Amino acid sequence: MQEGRYNPLQIEKEVLDFWQKNEIYRKAKEKNKGKAKFYFLDGPPYTSGRVHIGTAWNKAFKDMLLRYKRMRGFDVWDRAGYDMHGLPVEHAVEEKLGIKHKDEIPKFGVARFIEECRNFALTNAKLMSEDFKRLGVWMDFDNAYMSIKNEFIEGVWFLIKKAHEKGRLYLGEKVMHWCPKCATALAKHELEYKKIKDVSVFLKFKIKGKENEYLVIWTTTPWTIPFNLGVMVHPEFDYVKVKVDDEYWIVAKGLAGAFIQGVVGKKLEIVDEFKGRELEGLEYEHPLYEVLKDIYDKLKKEHPNVHTVVLSDEYVDLSAGTGLVHMAPGCGPEDYEVGHKYKIPPFNNIDEEGRFPAEMGKFAGFIARKDDKKFIEEFEKVGCLIAKSDVEHEYAHCWRCKQPVIFRTTLQWFFKVEDLIERMRELNKKVKWVPEWAGSRQFDNWLANLRDNSITRQRYWGTPVPIWKCDKCDTFIVIGSVKELKEHATVPDDLHRPWIDDVTFRCKHCDGTMHRIADVLDVWIDAGTTSWTCLDYPQREDLFKQLWPADFILEGKDQIRGWFNLLLIASMIAFEKHSYKAVYMHGFVNDALGRKMSKSLGNVISPYEVIDKYGADVLRYYMIGGAEPGVDINYNFDDMRVKARNLSVLWNTYRFVLDLAKQVQLKEFDESALGVEERYIISRLHSTIKRVSELFENYILNEIPWEVEKLFLDLSRIYIKLVREKLIDEKGKEIVLFTCFKVLLECLKLFAPVAPFICERIYQGLRKVFGIKVESIHLFDWPEYDNRLIDSELEYKFDVMNRIISAILSVRDRIKRGVRWPLSKAVVVGDEKIRNVAEEFADLIKRQANVKELIAEESFGRLERIKADFSKIESEFDEKTAAKIIATIATTSAETIAEHISKEGKFEVETDGRKIAVKKEHLIFEYSMPKNYESEEFYGGKVYVNTELTPELEAEGYAREVMRRIQTLRKKAGLEKRQKIVLHIKADEELVNMLRNFEEQIMDRVGAEHIKITTIKPARKHEWVSIEKIKNKELQIAFDLVK
Repeated sequence: MQEGRYNPLQIEKEVLDFWQKNEIYRKAKEKNKGKAKFYFLDGPPYTSGRVHIGTAWNKAFKDMLLRYKRMRGFDVWDRAGYDMHGLPVEHAVEEKLGIKHKDEIPKFGVARFIEECRNFALTNAKLMSEDFKRLGVWMDFDNAYMSIKNEFIEGVWFLIKKAHEKGRLYLGEKVMHWCPKCATALAKHELEYKKIKDVSVFLKFKIKGKENEYLVIWTTTPWTIPFNLGVMVHPEFDYVKVKVDDEYWIVAKGLAGAFIQGVVGKKLEIVDEFKGRELEGLEYEHPLYEVLKDIYDKLKKEHPNVHTVVLSDEYVDLSAGTGLVHMAPGCGPEDYEVGHKYKIPPFNNIDEEGRFPAEMGKFAGFIARKDDKKFIEEFEKVGCLIAKSDVEHEYAHCWRCKQPVIFRTTLQWFFKVEDLIERMRELNKKVKWVPEWAGSRQFDNWLANLRDNSITRQRYWGTPVPIWKCDKCDTFIVIGSVKELKEHATVPDDLHRPWIDDVTFRCKHCDGTMHRIADVLDVWIDAGTTSWTCLDYPQREDLFKQLWPADFILEGKDQIRGWFNLLLIASMIAFEKHSYKAVYMHGFVNDALGRKMSKSLGNVISPYEVIDKYGADVLRYYMIGGAEPGVDINYNFDDMRVKARNLSVLWNTYRFVLDLAKQVQLKEFDESALGVEERYIISRLHSTIKRVSELFENYILNEIPWEVEKLFLDLSRIYIKLVREKLIDEKGKEIVLFTCFKVLLECLKLFAPVAPFICERIYQGLRKVFGIKVESIHLFDWPEYDNRLIDSELEYKFDVMNRIISAILSVRDRIKRGVRWPLSKAVVVGDEKIRNVAEEFADLIKRQANVKELIAEESFGRLERIKADFSKIESEFDEKTAAKIIATIATTSAETIAEHISKEGKFEVETDGRKIAVKKEHLIFEYSMPKNYESEEFYGGKVYVNTELTPELEAEGYAREVMRRIQTLRKKAGLEKRQKIVLHIKADEELVNMLRNFEEQIMDRVGAEHIKITTIKPARKHEWVSIEKIKNKELQIAFDLVK
């Protein structure tokens, strides 16, 4: 069987066809039917477009773990899922249809709009499934759970019903973050914070009954000033009355200087000082009173604390501003909280688009935030504006449309969860989080600050809220299933709007009619129910009883406030239990410079940019191991290309095995027949199986590719290089074939979850040659390690040996001396363990590094000086002792210190009547190198290489290079090793004299029956002729096949 170079695109197409034709995924699932269960819950991606690079990374992680669990013998639940409701789809459809605002949807036709949304989501789900399959992802896409299906919607209704039954569903008027573009309320987990620049203003509010006395406030949201109903001060802070021109301003003492002198540019003149609590109840005149007189008078009459100073020790600080905080209870949750305490209402009457209504006088038609400059102009007109300044701060934006949000007072339905916080934090401690800090710090902190969730949204495309309300008596009922709804009315085939809106029935308490409230549910509520809707609960109970809660989930770090959060809230409300046992959290994908990917920067990478050029295996292999858990990956094409080259190394190792299999039969060997090189690589195999298994079991998924990579690179770059000499006889070839086949096959099993395509293709090649019965690499059981075969000491020795070889080769690179040109001597310097390895494996090191002589020494060269290692001494001794030690070392000869270290293992320093032992590790020894030596450090030691090129060494180098050139020409000619040649080499006299000393070696190595090395051209024409150049020498190589 002849294999060409690694061609990932061709290979992956062949493998996809093989899997489909032979139903390998189905067989992998059926193999474990009825065995121990493993419930993986797929976090559903939005069907708002094609798969992006972050989703590809996510699915690669998931697929790797699922393949491992199947090979471990688990009956794996791997149902894929799609999140298909909500604003992501609505916005895309609105853009497609040219709809600019949701008010246009009824004119277009709600039914038509919903069908467009459904078709858009289904089309994208199909495309995404194809994308995932191309990535090699094996999940149940044919039966994917979809949030738009009636059964799923019923599962969500089940949660709302449970919340109602347990007293956890309520209707409340609260200040909500509101997106004016999307025209809907937003919960805390739907906000993204970005740094923006705003204009902030300092305003003065006149104190009632006082001449020229003012409270000075500062705000970054000028549009909220018309809704100001109070001023907050800290009860324990010191406040001062300062004279500014002919006015008196009250500000916090701690900010008075910065404000009066820095912002206003006036002299600070304090005329009075008092605690904040003394200001409580102080009334002021709102600067916009004349414009909004009727509204303010009505509010003041009904709520006497309106436009007074209130106290807050939680929301007033001295970080910026004036220490007096503008309070608009209708424009922020903190303001609402303090206002509620003082019985001040959440006044805010802007509409869904953030527009001020007609009753707001001259402000009618102003848009919140957008018209901040217009508000500032009005403040200037009424004389309350002191100063304005630009301020950069974090501000909430809508998670979907990315626009800044505002605040609005609205009636919404909520889940009551704040009393569950401590219980949820306790349950979270039992979850295995990778990384650990994601759970113990980030998620715990999120839970600690959790607030009651609003669950309703004022949109069309979503799970309809299952609450019907009487149009006369305000009675409402919550429906938990289609079956329950059928007890009241005929149920439509589709539970979406507008069809569900047509379902009405008589009220049981009066003669009114029950109508469904018009809202849909927050799309995150859909996602929160997936731990049971994925199992088709509550329609069927068997799967739920067998599998729930989920064994494992895996998503990005943004899900701390999203899916991870809602899964727990939903299961707590429904079942008072946690819904998952273990979590792996990954980061985001940035570009190579660490910048977030965005269209404006032009740095967005499509998965197909990688797949169409390098293949899906490279993307999976690189990205799975590309970042620590919870940390962003900076996508670097150079690093990715290294992984592509590594896959070529794996492929070439496979080709090496095939080539050996043409020469000898595969035979079994027991341990006694194996050499140290075989025992090393077999130990590496079993320690890798052990390590990778541990990583999988502990969900440390990012390290798995590294471990398998090291194994197959060691097989190629250490073992195969070390045993080249064994390939000269049949027995040696048989041992090498046995070893390479065994290690390669087990390596494929370990690597198959990471890079399923190349592993399958290599396995199919091995299967054909060696007659293996198992149909696919993915149908094998997971390999087991044998502790008896793990020799950690031997692995350590080979690691040291490889470090020494690499260091010598680094010197070669630096002096530009190819490995075929021998070096006369190398000296290894290190501790006793390093020296022992160098001596034990001297022959292997010399052969691999092409060095004539190798010795190991404790030191090398002439000792010039010994210096104190400051960092080690200062970390181990107190400051006074360290100073004494350093001074003593500096004033003692290097020879004296070295003699003590050599004989006694220490050098003593006396300080305060005590003798302090200074050891070798506290010192830095500096040596001068002899002439013609170059050095290179390696971990644990250093090598010194004699770089002098003697005539004898040069001649041997030329001979080795000539042998390599002849072997290359034989290969090009298609000759087999057994075929002999007649060889003629023409060169100049100097090179001829060099090569004649190596005639027998050349003949033996290149399979020549006869050889002639001369300065004369051949007398006859040879079948194969080549002009070669080695360094500055030109020669002609000519040969014929012996007939």
